[in-house]
Amino acid sequence: MNEDDQTNVPPSAGPTRQKKPTLVYLDDELPNFEFLFDGFSDRFEIHKFTDGDLAWQELSHADPDVFITDIAHPGSDGWELMKRLAAKKVTYPILVVTGYSDSAFEIFCKKQYPKLNVTVITKPFGIEDILKHLTALVRD
Repeated sequence: MNEDDQTNVPPSAGPTRQKKPTLVYLDDELPNFEFLFDGFSDRFEIHKFTDGDLAWQELSHADPDVFITDIAHPGSDGWELMKRLAAKKVTYPILVVTGYSDSAFEIFCKKQYPKLNVTVITKPFGIEDILKHLTALVRD
């Protein structure tokens, strides 16, 4: 094989690693959700925040595969973040976890932000509940 032949040889195909979907999680009660992070760390790259302003610093320049937020927390609240995300015209799914058990809450979210892909899940929830939602949201 001469020198020219070396340049035409394709590189060997090494093992390919699929990138994990990115999940941004915002809740002021993160210690209550460590079970969630332990259960999903093998499936998702998780970025955790307890403050809405800090979460917005990431969301304003990056597009995660899914954003999970509570409504009430320090800094910009869930409503303000959804307003900003709607203005940014994001297409990734948003999962709102809330203590509000009224079914009208999800309808309100969808009417207030019709262009956002919003799903609501009520606290308390089990790991199976949120995994079902995450799997469906990331696949869609």
